[in-house]
Amino acid sequence: MGNALRRWLLPLFLAAACALLPGCQRSAENEPARVLVDGTEWPGGSMDADSGDDLRVYVTLDGVALIDLPFSEAHALDILLPDGGENHIVLTGQSVFMQDANCENHDCVDMGAVTRENLELRVMGGFIICLPHRVSVEVRGE
Repeated sequence: MGNALRRWLLPLFLAAACALLPGCQRSAENEPARVLVDGTEWPGGSMDADSGDDLRVYVTLDGVALIDLPFSEAHALDILLPDGGENHIVLTGQSVFMQDANCENHDCVDMGAVTRENLELRVMGGFIICLPHRVSVEVRGE
């Protein structure tokens, strides 16, 4: 399946799957998620770098962009949800992976790392998804 088709179908799949899980839907009155980059509160947006890299890492919550980073930089990201959900994402400069999450099933952690070499070979392509927390990580070209 092509990356463009994955990007189009994935939000639909996530919304449908989330509708089936108890407690998965966010309520409108929830405060926004907090994002920590290397232990520092992130104000939002993208991080620009003259890395010359053609790949970026996009992290979203409920399909809304939280942060956009160059793939070739090393960072530790903590996504802290108002309901207590937490995801810890690691960028090594060579790969990106979900190191830990306090969700029940840890499927996101078990998805393993996305690398430049396996990006097109993985079943989920460049995606790592934590369905209970509605957090997705995507590695894709600019």
